[in-house]
Amino acid sequence: MAGDINFQINEKTLDNLELFANRTSKLGELRLLELADIAVSLSDLSLEMLGAGIQLYELFSMLGEELRLGSYSPHSTALPGSIGYLGYSLSQLSRTDLAALTSLYLTELSARGVNVFEDSFLPSIKPNELVAYVKNSFSDEAYDVLSQDMISPRVSYMRNFNECAMALDAGDVGFCLLPLEERGGVRLPTVAELIYRYDFKINAVTPVFGFDGNADLKYALVSKHFTVPEARAGDDRYLELRISASDRSTLSELLSVFEYFGLSVYLINTVRLMTDGEAGAHYSLVLRDGGEGFIAVLAYLALFAQDTIPVGVYKNLE
Repeated sequence: MAGDINFQINEKTLDNLELFANRTSKLGELRLLELADIAVSLSDLSLEMLGAGIQLYELFSMLGEELRLGSYSPHSTALPGSIGYLGYSLSQLSRTDLAALTSLYLTELSARGVNVFEDSFLPSIKPNELVAYVKNSFSDEAYDVLSQDMISPRVSYMRNFNECAMALDAGDVGFCLLPLEERGGVRLPTVAELIYRYDFKINAVTPVFGFDGNADLKYALVSKHFTVPEARAGDDRYLELRISASDRSTLSELLSVFEYFGLSVYLINTVRLMTDGEAGAHYSLVLRDGGEGFIAVLAYLALFAQDTIPVGVYKNLE
């Protein structure tokens, strides 16, 4: 019977594990000191480049092309049975090093008077407030919510979603209002395709429930540019990213980095999008702000994961 099992780990074994963890902690602190030296050198170079007229986002992109710490391998005398464990641990260490270096670099820049903001990585332009959408009771409800922060919103009704997207792409309107998700967070493939095809950015999202309260849809306000919402206490803020599903290691890497920066994964979808006439799989990731904002993770992406595409930063408006 399972209830009759009496198993206890040897106290000496537990003591040894704690001892080794303590040594790992001390080594980790030494690693941080080395990474801090790199951050200082990066900041020295950054000030020179900024003084030469390089823009901040260009700076991160240029540094990311050259900045590599290398990968770590198990020691040469490792036992064959240890290779898998050590390889995994060292790959995690590589990711943690890069995330820590990003934070140290941002801290060093700030100490030198260079302030980095979310919109340093998400170029924002305030579009005109003409909103295109296909009229129905759900879209009307979404418009009533999403237009509240606009100064003089206006509506341009369209016959279908494709017309909305074409009008936005041509600059005839400043925003499109599109249904984004069905119940359970399932993305609408036709809308995902339009956002991808035209490289639109999601500016705000709101749930829509209909007159009977059972619809449970989400509508998105999209434009050709980012609109970074002001962070206030208690806000639910989200950063949406798109990465190719062809390299699963990238997803694994990013998930551990997100945790380091205090972000939680709110939603992951796999979407198939047409590229040059062929369907390709992508991951759509929505991250929830844990209270520290998205500056650090955006800086990390600009430095070390430039193939990851920001799709939007927004609040979930109720």
